[in-house]
Amino acid sequence: MKVTNSKISLFIQFLLIILVWSSPFWLDWKLIFIGIFIYYFQLIILKEDFFTKRNFNTKERGEMTFYSFILEKIGINIDRKRMQLVSDYIFPWVIFAVAYYWQIFLEKLIWISF
Repeated sequence: MKVTNSKISLFIQFLLIILVWSSPFWLDWKLIFIGIFIYYFQLIILKEDFFTKRNFNTKERGEMTFYSFILEKIGINIDRKRMQLVSDYIFPWVIFAVAYYWQIFLEKLIWISF
């Protein structure tokens, strides 16, 4: 899969992924829950994640994810379709579960609350 846009766009996507994965520790779990549904709405409308569509010019769902791109760059070949399913349907709920546990059960403070 050829990267079709600049390294800046890839870097922005990388930063967004870092923010998403760190969000349980600074963003209210309710906002994360809303964000998951906004992400799913984006998938329904665009048929792909905005940055993935922009950076990899995908024609078909599951052709490429940012995770697949990074893993392949470091020499780890994976099933792209499975990676897409994991990144769309498992990762968001893992992030949500961590946020809920961190904020409700451990009663940790966060920076941005709802």
